[in-house]
Amino acid sequence: MIRIHCGAATATVDLDHDRVADARLGGLLLPANAGALSARILEAGVDKGALGVLADVRGALVALPKIEAPHYGYVPYGMLSVPVAMVVTPEQLSVYAQVAQAAADRGTIRRAFLSRQEAQEWLLQQARALVANQVWWSARRSPP
Repeated sequence: MIRIHCGAATATVDLDHDRVADARLGGLLLPANAGALSARILEAGVDKGALGVLADVRGALVALPKIEAPHYGYVPYGMLSVPVAMVVTPEQLSVYAQVAQAAADRGTIRRAFLSRQEAQEWLLQQARALVANQVWWSARRSPP
């Protein structure tokens, strides 16, 4: 397990058997720490070989303004295709729906869910589709 501290926010990250980074966030998410914490979670997952990130935000206090595509500058180019499913409370849903839309505008794959099970299912579908796409492209790039 990896523990990440970023200002008033924290996260723990584990890699599960499906190669999904399971991140649980806590503390206070503010504009000053949300992007940096998200980037560190993403990097920790990718460094461990994760195909995607399941971020459970329900344990965090979220104080974020309207999120727009430029906020996604923290996502390194090579990690734009790593899907992230965010599990949120009903009160957090409107904020994270904006996060997902801003992410899509930046070319990343994000989605917010009220159900952890639905989030896991979606994330595994996205990860499988990305792997299948990589296999397809590899087969076409290989010389006959």
